[in-house]
Amino acid sequence: MTIWSRLCVGAAISALLVGVAGRLQAQDKKFEVRLKRAWATAFADRATISASMQVKHTHTKPNKVGAGGDDGDMHFSGVSAEIGLPFVAEIVNAALPAEKPAESLMMAKQQSGEAVSIVGAWRLWFEHPSTSQTQGGANAFQPDNTNPNHSFEIHPVSRAGQQDVGSSFVPIAHYTAYTADVAFPYFDKCVVTIKASKSGVSIRSKQLKYNYVVFDAELTANPQKVSDGYIALATVNSDDGEEAATGPRRMIFIGGTSAANRVKNASAGDHLRILGIPRIDLHAVVAMVAKNGTKQFDAQLPYEMIVVGVM
Repeated sequence: MTIWSRLCVGAAISALLVGVAGRLQAQDKKFEVRLKRAWATAFADRATISASMQVKHTHTKPNKVGAGGDDGDMHFSGVSAEIGLPFVAEIVNAALPAEKPAESLMMAKQQSGEAVSIVGAWRLWFEHPSTSQTQGGANAFQPDNTNPNHSFEIHPVSRAGQQDVGSSFVPIAHYTAYTADVAFPYFDKCVVTIKASKSGVSIRSKQLKYNYVVFDAELTANPQKVSDGYIALATVNSDDGEEAATGPRRMIFIGGTSAANRVKNASAGDHLRILGIPRIDLHAVVAMVAKNGTKQFDAQLPYEMIVVGVM
């Protein structure tokens, strides 16, 4: 091998190592959300949130349906004093005729600049996070489009203004969701860093993935009725019948949806085939903070599943 060839090979190896190191650093990078402690406690056992949303940007049509991000949702980005963070609201199954009035309303509010009342599942998840955001602080809205850097969502939306969107909480036709054996072992391997003060709670996480997951849930207790829905503890099973998550997880059912109507009379031992999306389990966060005080600690990702539809 000539000197020139050795130099070329060496340069190629160096470039490869730099690329691998860059990807590893990106995978290890942590993103932070600082929440008001009183807010986290207030919503720890709530299924939904109500907010007056200043809509900044809207999609003009739903996502196509396929797999991954082609999930049939329709996005609206904005801000709200009740949330105190840049966020995205999403209507699921947005191509269904019944959801068109709500989508038209959201687009009209974006054009007029008037606020609109939004109700839906609150969702804290590090899918498109900013490096650091503080609830109630001065958080940059960037990029200035329908998908700003955010860790908070109202997803799925159940009401927009006077328009009931609860009928959208059904399985997404022709969509290929992630399977339990792929998503839940990933969730369970993720680690977050939590630190509290007297007034706040900081959660740091790497960027997370796997939105829509389909799985079998076996209830371990009768569903608990809360003010805006139901919370049910369940083991998560993959299609081969094996338990996919390390222990039972909370399932969040939004009141008034067909999924909530299915679970309200269910009992421990019943099985439900669920299409769900993950969110941070604030009930678990609050409990861990109560135990650890203001000491910083690492913990397995605390998560629960918002039930989009029952099959």
